[in-house]
Amino acid sequence: MNFTTLRYFLATAEELNITRAASRLYISQQALSGHISKLEKELGVALFDRSPSLTLTYAGRQLQTYAARAVNIERQIYQMAGDAKNDRQGELRVGISHTCGRAILPSILPDFRREHPLVDLILREDTSSAMEQAMRRGELDLMIDFTPIELDGAEYEKLIEERLFLVVPEVMLEANYGACREAVSSECLRELDISLFARFPFILLRRGNRVRSMVDQYMRRMGFEPNIILETENVETAMALAEKGMGVTAYPELFRWCIPQPAGGAPVEFFPFRGEETTGTLAIAWMKERYRTRASLEFVAACRAAASEIKEKQYSV
Repeated sequence: MNFTTLRYFLATAEELNITRAASRLYISQQALSGHISKLEKELGVALFDRSPSLTLTYAGRQLQTYAARAVNIERQIYQMAGDAKNDRQGELRVGISHTCGRAILPSILPDFRREHPLVDLILREDTSSAMEQAMRRGELDLMIDFTPIELDGAEYEKLIEERLFLVVPEVMLEANYGACREAVSSECLRELDISLFARFPFILLRRGNRVRSMVDQYMRRMGFEPNIILETENVETAMALAEKGMGVTAYPELFRWCIPQPAGGAPVEFFPFRGEETTGTLAIAWMKERYRTRASLEFVAACRAAASEIKEKQYSV
C-alpha cells in the first residue's frame, strides 16, 4: 500500500464511477481497476460492491475516513519540508464564497502573486457548505466566508464587519416624493423606513443567496412585502439595473467600497439597513490541527492588510 494507491481509492470512493475517477486521475480505467483490486487483495476485504452499481462496502467506508487522513498528513509533511527549505514554493488552495470573491480578491491577489511567484495558488469559489466539506476533507488550506463558520476544528480571524445597503434610483425618489425627496433621503440615512418604498419595484437576488436571505429576514421582521419585479443570480446585475432606474435593490458594503463606481457617481442613493440580520462578519478560516505553511500565513496577512484598507474607505465616508 502507498499514498498513490490511497489517492486512487479516494477518487473512486468519491466518484463511485470508474470511468469518471480514471478521467479525474488521468489514468486508464484498466489501471485504476488494477490498483483497487490490488488494494482489496492486500487488505483481504472488498472495498466496493460492484453490482448493480459501484458502492462502498462497510470496510470501504472505514478506509475512506482513514485514507483521507493519511493523504492529508502526507501533504502536510511535504508542506513542512518545503517551508524548511525556505524556497517559498508549494501549493496554496483557497476557497471563497461567490458573493465576496469579486469584491475582495482584486485587493489581495495581485500583490500576493507578485510577492510569491512560485506559489501555485488554486482558487475555489463555492457555497459555504461546499467549502466547509472541502476543508474537512483536506482539499482546502484556507476559506474566506462570512461567520458563523460551522466547521468543527476550524479557527478563524475576523477581517471586516459588513452592512447591507438599500440602493434606490434617484429618478424613483424624484418621481415618488418630488419636493420632499431630500427630506426622505435624510430620514432614511438616519434610520431606514422601508415603508417609504412600498410603491417601488424591487430587483433582488434569487432565494438561497446569502444577501437575499438577509433581506428576507429583515422584510419579515418589518412586516414588509416588497414588489419584486425581477430576480437575478448576480448582485452586480441587480446593481446595474438599479443604476438604470429599473428598481430598488440590496447591495453588500464590500461591493460598494471594493468595486469602482461609474465616473461622476452612480444615479442612486445608498441607505444602510439597520438590524443584526443585515450585518455580517467576513473571516478567513483554517483547520487548527493542520500544518500552516508560510504561504498560508502570508496569505492571511495579505487579507488582513486588504481588510484594513477597506475599513479606511468605510470610515472616510
